[in-house]
Amino acid sequence: MKEKEDEREPKKSAEGLIGRLLGSDRALTVIVIVGLVGIGLIFISSYIRPPSKDSAASVEESIGAENSGLEEYRSSITQELGNMLASIDGVGKTKIMITLDGGVRNIYATDTDTNGRETSRKNGEDENADKQNTEKRSCILVRGKDGSEKALTVGKMMPQVKGVLIVCEGGDDGDIVQRVKDAVSAALDISQSHICVSKLG
Repeated sequence: MKEKEDEREPKKSAEGLIGRLLGSDRALTVIVIVGLVGIGLIFISSYIRPPSKDSAASVEESIGAENSGLEEYRSSITQELGNMLASIDGVGKTKIMITLDGGVRNIYATDTDTNGRETSRKNGEDENADKQNTEKRSCILVRGKDGSEKALTVGKMMPQVKGVLIVCEGGDDGDIVQRVKDAVSAALDISQSHICVSKLG
């Protein structure tokens, strides 16, 4: 009988301690704050995901592919320009360097929402109605396997040629230099002030 009473005493003392903690305003405030912080952390963790190895690898691959595409584009223009200049009389051997304006730009699929609004004006006795259209464009997003969203790419825009340096055998002849500048300006649609022609040493 005495043993049963001894077993009940720790239970009573534990219940009394919990009751006192819950009864005090300070302890209740601490419990509520801890609970809210825990809920907040759970909510934030659902939105923050560490980048997976696959996504990091795909970013590296896309950057590498973009750089190689840019170099192919530059070498293609250089080769075509070299072939064209070699066919001009008096130019001779050429070395060409091309400067591009930036990198490859992505073209994204967009969704256009047009809202029409009609307003009326009174001029004396006449009433004129004007139509105003407002357009709202937004990118179309695609969800990946890892849950991340990115804009849908429909194409790529290559950079424009910013400047051209041509070193050729006929670079000391004013007439040849002018013909080279005219040809390059027409072929690449750039100003002649961005084309430099020098004598090949």
